[in-house]
Amino acid sequence: MRKSALFLLALMAIPLTAEADTLARFEGDNNERTPVFEPESPWMLYWYTQSDNTLPKTFELRLYEADSGKYLGTIIQQRIIANGEKLFEDPGRYQVDVVADNLDWTLVVSEIAAEKAAQLIRESTGQPTLEDSAGRHARQIAESNFESWRPVDDETLLLFAADESHGFRVSFEASCRGLAAATALTFVSSGTGPDGDLYDSIMLDDGTHCTFAKVVPTVFD
Repeated sequence: MRKSALFLLALMAIPLTAEADTLARFEGDNNERTPVFEPESPWMLYWYTQSDNTLPKTFELRLYEADSGKYLGTIIQQRIIANGEKLFEDPGRYQVDVVADNLDWTLVVSEIAAEKAAQLIRESTGQPTLEDSAGRHARQIAESNFESWRPVDDETLLLFAADESHGFRVSFEASCRGLAAATALTFVSSGTGPDGDLYDSIMLDDGTHCTFAKVVPTVFD
């Protein structure tokens, strides 16, 4: 089964990358303050929301300094089911207040290398280098360019065009744990192009998020 999701671009919304190391994961279905987490480098906060009802929705994230309790700002406010992410440059000790009505939520905190954070900031502000732009193009696939998929293992995903004789071979910079056994994927969009949504990553049913390292056109035997 193929599903797609378009990320809500909230504040500085930047794709989570395969170089990121998951530091913490929190889940819930109501109001809650997370336990303390302590990134030692730039970090990403990535949120998922879902619901099986039609009731009005509320979802808000507020960031606090853990030791002083100081309110640092509102990360996101939304009234719809949507996913998103935000890059933070400063390490420290933090907690997030979650305000949630009529939905389930998941938060993932991931550390990211300073060099990668700098690249993502350049891209988000419309000032990518030629190397940045070329790299992003090589990591994306348009929605209309494939019809089905099949994992080879946790490192490789095959995407097939309608005739199944050609398509694309997708690799990941870090092992996408659980991909080999996956029966459903969500293809995550980083934007749109002439041929529809542009996918640069996938999400497994357990919330594992895996970013493409390279997408290579392939002829299948």
